[in-house]
Amino acid sequence: MESLALFVGILLLVLILSGPLAIGLTFVKTTKQSSKILLRVLICLFSAIGIGLGVMLLLQGIAIGAKLMAIFAIAASAFALKREFKSK
Repeated sequence: MESLALFVGILLLVLILSGPLAIGLTFVKTTKQSSKILLRVLICLFSAIGIGLGVMLLLQGIAIGAKLMAIFAIAASAFALKREFKSK
């Protein structure tokens, strides 16, 4: 049972940190083309993890606190994607 609690704790930690981490990466300015591509890949990866875990938790029958965390993760990840890929 403690391994299940550890798994849930890690899952929620990743859920909470993926969106703000993706938003933080959007503030990094690079000049090289290869670093821009790597940065966009990382932003997409963290956003996909946040949106995926958020939707997974929203569809489960869980408490309202976890659903609020899932909504926060989805909103933060969507904002990071919008900020990175908006037309300039």
